[in-house]
Amino acid sequence: MTGTGVVLPTGRHITPLWDAWTDGKPAISPYLDPLVSTRRITHFGHIPAEVVEQSREAVPHRQRKYGTPYTFNAVLAAQDAIAEAGPGWARVEDRRRGLFVAQDNSTTPSIGTFARGLTQLGEGREIDFGALTNELLMNGGLDPFTIIHALNNNTLALVSIVHELRGDCAALVQGESAAVTALQRATFSLRNGHCDIALVVGAGSYNEPLTLAGHYRLGHLSKDAGGDGQLRSFDSAQDGTVLSEGAVALVLERSRDATARGATPLVQLCDTVVVSGSRGAGPAHIAHRYDDMLHQNGIGTEQLGAVLADGKAAPGYDTAEIELLTTLFKDSAIPVSTVRPITGTPGAAGPLVDLALAGQIFIENTLPAITHLGDPLSDQLEFVQGGPRKQRIDSVLGTYTNFNGISSAVLAKRPDAA
Repeated sequence: MTGTGVVLPTGRHITPLWDAWTDGKPAISPYLDPLVSTRRITHFGHIPAEVVEQSREAVPHRQRKYGTPYTFNAVLAAQDAIAEAGPGWARVEDRRRGLFVAQDNSTTPSIGTFARGLTQLGEGREIDFGALTNELLMNGGLDPFTIIHALNNNTLALVSIVHELRGDCAALVQGESAAVTALQRATFSLRNGHCDIALVVGAGSYNEPLTLAGHYRLGHLSKDAGGDGQLRSFDSAQDGTVLSEGAVALVLERSRDATARGATPLVQLCDTVVVSGSRGAGPAHIAHRYDDMLHQNGIGTEQLGAVLADGKAAPGYDTAEIELLTTLFKDSAIPVSTVRPITGTPGAAGPLVDLALAGQIFIENTLPAITHLGDPLSDQLEFVQGGPRKQRIDSVLGTYTNFNGISSAVLAKRPDAA
């Protein structure tokens, strides 16, 4: 991995994210949307307004009609990742540039899709659904680009057009496992010579009323009983997760190619695993798959440097993750942390967030603590709490579980230790 681009509630670039994590300063804020009024969705991980504008400006004017704010975030993240990867990117033929995208939680169609039609019908009138349907479908009251915005490859298409990637590609949905699968596809393409450099992007937003309502009804969301909007990963006081939005882009290339062009490797992506059919599978089965991956890469469970856990804090998810990690590591005392209390739960961007942070962990020789963790749900794991832990870490395992129950993991090493 030679380039990272980050667009998250902490802002743009990796440094604000790292600083917020090490300082324990969450970027979660009260939920705010011009088209939605709610008392039930109390907090959200919103992208800062100035970064929203930067994302919009990253897309040429003619292409903006084809995207949405969250796909614009992906374009900006890709721009920053390409810039960090260095000038060698431009020397790679566009048909040899791979693009692998995990798109999550589309915001289209939504209330905003129908806003124009509803406005044209006038305010304060009883809704005539026949007239409304005619207005929306026949008289242009429906956004004419709705179908394009709703496509599962919308992010891939926009990033490809703006940044001229015309090589091997894939668009995956949905959740964290989509991002891990995108990493799998990218590494397969590189290893088999289907592309010479690859951009992996994870992007999405949970800020869509029906999506938010669905998670609320399922009991996933924090009720904010304490009034502080805190996401309490692995803490006994947790009462649900806080959803968010964002995009992360990573540039991947073969080690020999990066060395040849003088690029600086940030992370060695070693392996990935998606446990198909893991919904309903016990922790022993999933732990066995993760253990196999570690040993295939020459790492025993007692030798791993750290775990970057999911830590959604949604009811049942953290306890299941604790059971999985306890089964996997037993008494190995591997330090465990998570950045989710800082960013909220971003969906498909999550695993790529952790890969980007792995590079900082290797550079700084520091593992930041789990913010808000005061009373852990378990004493069988080595949760990092109270402040950053200074130590050399040469390998990191990221573990994830989608809201639909699919489990996945990513293994990364320090480049000079790979």
